[in-house]
Amino acid sequence: MIDTPRIRRTPPVMPRPERPTPSRLIDLAARIGGTCSSDAEVTGITVSSNDLAPGDVFVAIRGLNRHGAEFAETAAENGASAILTDAEGAEIARGSGLPTLVVDDPRGVLSDAAMAVYRTGPDDDIPLLLATTGTNGKTSVTHLLEGMLTQIGVVAGASTSAERVVAGERVVAGLTSPEPSELHALIARMREREVEAFAVEVSAQAVTRRRVEGVIWDVMGFTNLTHEHFDDYGDMETYYQAKAPLFRSDRSKRAVISLDSTPGERIAAEADIPVTTIATLGIATLDAYARADWKVEVTSEAQSGTGFRLTGPDGRVLSTTVPVIGAHMAANAGLGIVMMCEAGYDWDRIRAAL
Repeated sequence: MIDTPRIRRTPPVMPRPERPTPSRLIDLAARIGGTCSSDAEVTGITVSSNDLAPGDVFVAIRGLNRHGAEFAETAAENGASAILTDAEGAEIARGSGLPTLVVDDPRGVLSDAAMAVYRTGPDDDIPLLLATTGTNGKTSVTHLLEGMLTQIGVVAGASTSAERVVAGERVVAGLTSPEPSELHALIARMREREVEAFAVEVSAQAVTRRRVEGVIWDVMGFTNLTHEHFDDYGDMETYYQAKAPLFRSDRSKRAVISLDSTPGERIAAEADIPVTTIATLGIATLDAYARADWKVEVTSEAQSGTGFRLTGPDGRVLSTTVPVIGAHMAANAGLGIVMMCEAGYDWDRIRAAL
C-alpha cells in the first residue's frame, strides 16, 4: 500500500483565467490521443499539487524518485476533476476516485492538453508573443520589452526568471520558463485582461524539457551564446542545438538575432525564417558590426544610465538612454526595440516614446 503524501491546501499561486470556459474530459482525450470514458467537466490543468484549483485536471508524471500519481487523493480532496497520467499512474491513483485519462507519455502531451483546456493554441485569439533566448540578457530584454511596450501605450505582459506580469499585476516566478500548464493559463489570463503583447524569457531547458512545444512565437530574439549551462548540456554544440529549434518555422515566425557573439552568425545562417540582425560597436567584431542590419553605438555612460544610438535600414535613427549602466544593457535595449519593429509596431510611435 502506498503512503499518500499530504500537503497543505493553498490558493493557486500562478495567474490563471478568472472566467475559464469549461471543457469535457472525453473531448480532451480525443485531442491528445488518450483513453477515457468520463464526460467530466474541466476548467484548468496543472502539474503541481500546490497550485491546484477546483475543476483542474491534475497531471501526474513519473519523477526521478516518485510518481506524481501518489498525490492523486490530495488532488481529489482539493477539487480536481480528473487525473491525466500513464498506466502506472492510473493504477497508483485508483483509490482517489478521480476520472482518469491515460496516455503513454503525460509529459509529451502536456503542452497540447494545456492549449486545449485554455484555448491558447496558434489559431486561437491570444496576445502577440515576443520571446527572447540566449545565455545572458534574456531577463533584461524581456523586462525592457514590457517597459517599452507599456511606454508606447500597449497593454503588456511578461514572463521572466523573476516574475510573471499581467497588465501591471506582478507575481513572483517559480521556474525561469513556466511549465506548459502555467504558461497557457498565463496566456489565457492575459486574454481576459486584454493584453496585446506578451514578452517571454525562453531558456534552453524550456526547449529540451518540452515546456514550449506547440507555441509559435511571433518574434524570437537571440542575445548571445557563451560557455555556460554545460552542467545540463555538456558541450557548446549540444547547448547550441538546444537553442536552434526556436529559429525554425514550426516554432517562430521571424527572428531578431544579435551578432555580438559568434554563434549569432550561425543561428542567423541556419534559421529557416525571416531574420533581422543587430550588433553593438565594441562588443561585436568589426566585421559583424559592419554587416548587421541594425547597429547600436554607446554615446554616453553615467550613473543615471547608458545613452546609445540605434541605426537601422532606410536611414532610421533613434537616440535614447537605458537607465542602467553598461554597453550590454544598450545592446539589450536595442534588441528589444528591433523586436518591437519586427512585431509590427510603428517606428515613429516607438521613436516618439523612447
